[in-house]
Amino acid sequence: MCAQWSIRQSFLASEEERTQRHSSRQLGLGRNVRYDPSMLRSVVVWMALVLVLSAPAFAGEEATLVLYGGQIITMQSPGDIQEAIAIADDRILAVGSVAEILALVGDSTEVVDLRGRVVLPGFVDPHTHLLNDSWNAGLSPIESQELALRNGITTAANMYTTPSFLEEVIALARAGQLRLRCSLYLIYNTSCGEILGHWYLDHEPLIEMAPRLRIGGIKIFSETSVCGDQRIGISFTEPLRQVLSPAGQAWYGVNRPLFNATELAEVIETVQEEGFPVAIHAIGDGGIQLCLDAFEKTSASQPSSIRHAVLHNLFIRDDLLMKYEELDVVAAIESTSPCFTNVYQDLLPLEFKHIVRRWKDLADSGALVAADSDWPWSAEEAISPLFRLQALMSPVNHSGSYAEWEPCGTLPEDQLLSAWQGLQMMTVNAATMLHMEQEIGTLVAGKLADLVVLSENPLTAPVEELTAIDVLLTVVNGVQEYRAQALK
Repeated sequence: MCAQWSIRQSFLASEEERTQRHSSRQLGLGRNVRYDPSMLRSVVVWMALVLVLSAPAFAGEEATLVLYGGQIITMQSPGDIQEAIAIADDRILAVGSVAEILALVGDSTEVVDLRGRVVLPGFVDPHTHLLNDSWNAGLSPIESQELALRNGITTAANMYTTPSFLEEVIALARAGQLRLRCSLYLIYNTSCGEILGHWYLDHEPLIEMAPRLRIGGIKIFSETSVCGDQRIGISFTEPLRQVLSPAGQAWYGVNRPLFNATELAEVIETVQEEGFPVAIHAIGDGGIQLCLDAFEKTSASQPSSIRHAVLHNLFIRDDLLMKYEELDVVAAIESTSPCFTNVYQDLLPLEFKHIVRRWKDLADSGALVAADSDWPWSAEEAISPLFRLQALMSPVNHSGSYAEWEPCGTLPEDQLLSAWQGLQMMTVNAATMLHMEQEIGTLVAGKLADLVVLSENPLTAPVEELTAIDVLLTVVNGVQEYRAQALK
């Protein structure tokens, strides 16, 4: 009972101070005593500890880490905010009131007073190049993981994994150097269109193959992307290509999809028969239409346990919008600066400008939308989920990476999202895209202990101040992988 006795002694001292202040007020000195909000918290916690010391432990279970005295946002529903959370080794033991959770404190439990701070599920980034392209940001894979953890990311999907790089990451994991949870997507073809084929069949999908490492699925490019020194090859359908501005036609050229719908459907069927989900790169309306047409062809044979995803989704025509929900396809999106969006819109005639970056329309259509970073092939700031949340909610540019494009217009108000929607896209929805919703994404007893402690509540903070919120603690698998000095 050493840990409990130490805590009880601390709060007995607080109670003695409170009694002295109460006596001062009785003597007429109360108006000179400044109200201390921590006093009420001390009383509440002290009363809870009285119950703790007289109550039996729950089925003999003992927490290894307890966080109390804050706001535990479980992400199960907007109003589900609890007072405390207990972790036992790599799992969440319980979430509930201070009294309930402190009953799980044992001799070796670390107990942290949150002092009103906020706990959320660890952020899930379902589309990154955190490991394979960390060099693009001048970082090693070890350093890029540290950066992600400092920003509260506990799970990331690495969306470009070649056979040789797969072996490197497996070795990294087996050496205990994978500090966050990683889901690898193995490439079927390259961003230039070269087909590697079905080499992934030597591996099992959706199971842990090494500590914190699993294969999440297969990455397919429906259209060309960065290929050597060539520009991004966005694929538009012929009707839309014909109405692009001269600048748009010069920029995009005559790029076509890398498959037709029948060819892509055959690839998807082969992949899903082996239990692998696919995530398909598609930016232009031509690439998106190709993906959705192929999914429609394979929907009858798709196992119910598998959900596929389309990445980027930047140009969505009206007739394509409802197909995501109908086909149970996840839409993965990146928060883009209005400067970036305005450049795309300038290449389109007025009647088509609304098809760019229609994130709110996607969410309202009933589609499952997951928010990702595509880091480091994005704004430098995009590694921060709080920056990306701000970009989903704000019509103006907050990105220094696009400052050279200023001045630029604002994002349309009808496409802005709420904080709750944005956080859903970065936690539970992103976990669902990665087929990990039973393990992460919400703070529920029995799930893996992946969480983040923030200095303020992003659900109530002014949108302009979201990026001023500090990440104080990042826990992966019950291990404190990052802890700021500010968290005592």
